[in-house]
Order: sequence, then structure tokens, then C-alpha cells
Amino acid sequence: MKRSLMSLSLLAVLVLSGCATTPSKPRTFDQLGNFSSTPLNTQTYRIGFQGSSNMNFGTAEEITLLKAAQTSVLNDFSFFKVMDDPSNRNQQPPRQAVVYSTPMYGYGYGYGYRRHPAYYDPFYDMPQVVNIEPVQVSYTIQFFKDKKSAPNDAFDARLILQSLGQKYGLSPTGQVLVPQPETAVRP
Repeated sequence: MKRSLMSLSLLAVLVLSGCATTPSKPRTFDQLGNFSSTPLNTQTYRIGFQGSSNMNFGTAEEITLLKAAQTSVLNDFSFFKVMDDPSNRNQQPPRQAVVYSTPMYGYGYGYGYRRHPAYYDPFYDMPQVVNIEPVQVSYTIQFFKDKKSAPNDAFDARLILQSLGQKYGLSPTGQVLVPQPETAVRP
């Protein structure tokens, strides 16, 4: 009886531990979203990026700029300029919605509805802003070989790769880094 009870408890532990979530594997730069890189001529490209709906618009712009730097370096150019075309001016952040974690129970008095004191927790009930649609960013960029031929407002592609590349999994040469699994340290 004792033996069967121990086997049953061991089985329950194994089943429950199998339900535990495992951390997701880190993504490479190419897996952050959908990229497009379309050559318009030998020195001009259209770079596009579509991220998931939970991605910040600023992060998507940063990733698109990094993709432009990568494309520049991989095509043997050192500088690039983001062209001011009408499609860049019309880009807008995705539509967003505010979501509350608890329902708005309340009673009206004075200045409108108030939450019932038993349900109010200022740390638990923080509203969350979520994107309703995926974020999209695209730039038309023009490449330049050296600083002399580049305009004053051109970006240094190698400097961008050195400063931002590691954050998103790119080497200073523009190559995609393969994330290494974290090793667990046991006490």
C-alpha cells in the first residue's frame, strides 16, 4: 500500500513538472519579425519591417534602422541616408487600446463612478496599453561608400552595428549571431 502510494505521488510530481513552462529560446535577429529589402537601384534600397502587435513602435524603428545598417555593410557601403519620401512621413504608430485587469465595479456619487474599496489595489490594477495591429516601419535608404561622398545627415552603418547590433543579435560586421543557451548555475 505504501509503495503504491509513493509511486502514485511520484507520478503526480512528474506529471505536474511536465506542465511547467520552459523559457522560450532566444530569437535571432532574422526572427524578430518580417523583413523586406528591395533594391531600387545600385545605391538605393527600400527596407521594411513588420513586428508583432506587442512590439513597441520605437523598437520597430530601431530594428529597421539596424536592418538598414546591416544591408549597407553587406553591400560594401559604409554610410546611408534615410530619404525623406512621402511614405515615411505618413507612417504612424499602430492603433492602441487600454486594457484594465479588473472590471470597473463601482458606485456613483459626486464625481462619477468610483471603484469599490474592496476591489481597489493600485499596484494590481494598472492599465496596460496594447497594440491592436502589428507595427510596420519602412525606409528608403541611399548608400554611400565614404564620408566625403555622404551628406552630413547620413548614418555611419558600422557605428550603428557596433552600438546596437549586440542588443538585437548582430555582429559588428552585420552577421546574424546565433544565441547561445544559458547555462544554469546550481548552488
